[in-house]
Amino acid sequence: MKRFYEALLPIVMLPVLFLMALAGWRVDVFEISDSRQNIIFSAPAALGHKFITRYIHSVELTPVEDEYRVIAGRLWTWEERTRSTNAGLPFAKPRYGKFIETGDWMIYQGGRMSWTTYYYRVGNKKLGLNQAAFEPFGRKNFFDLFPGERLIISVRRTPYIFTAIYRSAALIGAANDVPAIGKSDRD
Repeated sequence: MKRFYEALLPIVMLPVLFLMALAGWRVDVFEISDSRQNIIFSAPAALGHKFITRYIHSVELTPVEDEYRVIAGRLWTWEERTRSTNAGLPFAKPRYGKFIETGDWMIYQGGRMSWTTYYYRVGNKKLGLNQAAFEPFGRKNFFDLFPGERLIISVRRTPYIFTAIYRSAALIGAANDVPAIGKSDRD
């Protein structure tokens, strides 16, 4: 009988040890909060989690998209897409990246810029027309939800047991996958 309990102990302890390891496993958490530190969105982020901002450039009046990825506890600039190269927009490939020109976009990939936190100024219906898309919730009109706000976009590492998906009431009530705003939408 003693051998039976000795054989059973590792089988019983294995799931317990697995759950303990999982609870303490450090994961990246993607978070958006307002300037008063109120959390708007928070969720564990898989390696390569994508976050895209879109706005209308104030001078060129053309759309600009910035794509970020969560990698190793940081938010990396993955690529920027523009329709022109005037008025302060990029005009050359990044030093550690590449330039791709398609019929619709000029794409600047790479550049090796990363942050744990950055500030995102949201415009309004007259200036900026900011949108943001983050998986799996689709594109949202941030200019309607948070006009004139300075949002804090961050990535932090924390044990898995302390993570949860949180969306503010504003995000829950907002339409998902709204159409992308382009130049003609401001006319």
